[in-house]
Order: sequence, then C-alpha cells, then structure tokens
Amino acid sequence: MRIRPAALIIENNHVLFLRYDYPGGSKFALPGGNVDAGETFPVTIARECEEELGIEVEVHDLLFTCQVHATDDYSACAHLIFEGDIVGGIPLIQAGETTADDLVWVPVDKIAELTIYPSINDAILDYVHTGKKGQYLGTLKQIWL
Repeated sequence: MRIRPAALIIENNHVLFLRYDYPGGSKFALPGGNVDAGETFPVTIARECEEELGIEVEVHDLLFTCQVHATDDYSACAHLIFEGDIVGGIPLIQAGETTADDLVWVPVDKIAELTIYPSINDAILDYVHTGKKGQYLGTLKQIWL
C-alpha cells in the first residue's frame, strides 16, 4: 500500500489543488506525494510542494486519514491530510516535476462540485465549517476508479 501525505492549504477562502486533465474530465488533488525513504510525512509534503509548486510550506496538524483500495489500474493508498500554510514563494507548476496540468485555487463553496482524489470533498467542507480534526474517514469509494 502506498502512503500519500498531502496538505490542505487554504488562503482567502480558497483551497489549493493540482488539476489533472483526463479524457473523462479533470481530477483534483491536494499538493503532496509519495514518501521517500527516511522522510516524515511533513517533510514529504514540504519537499513535494517545493519540487512541484516552487513554494515553502509549513505543515501543521493531521486533519484526516482515509484509504482507497486497489483496482486493476491503481494500487491501494493511505492518504494523510495535514493543515498547511505557504510561508515562502508563489505557487507555480514546475512542469518537469509533476504530471499535473495546472494548479487552481478553488473557492470553498465550489469544493462539493469537484472530482477530488481521494474523494474528501465532505471532509474538507466539514473542516472549513467546524474545524473538526483527527478524523479517520475509512475506505473511500472513488467513483472514477
């Protein structure tokens, strides 16, 4: 099982996502990535944000965890979502470092409409509106996997 830590970065009531364009439509993911040997989850997030977006981030509390089971095309993955803040730089896609097509700042009121991997739309909205942290969301069904 892969482990993918990521950061929920919110500025001015907008959430930072990476956008991936596929024939069936766009998919969105929070900035983060796969853990390298010897890294802690916050170090992974900071490295991935620097490599892929050219920004320095400060990683805070764990917000929620979930898992996505394997399919014929995708390996199983545990997702750990942390609070994050940009403390240096302006986010710009570093084309040689990511397969993402773009980055987007999505207004919080549009989160429910997105196809997010993993499908944490409700958890993000719950956190934004209540501040609830530390949730285990269980196994998420990805309708497009």
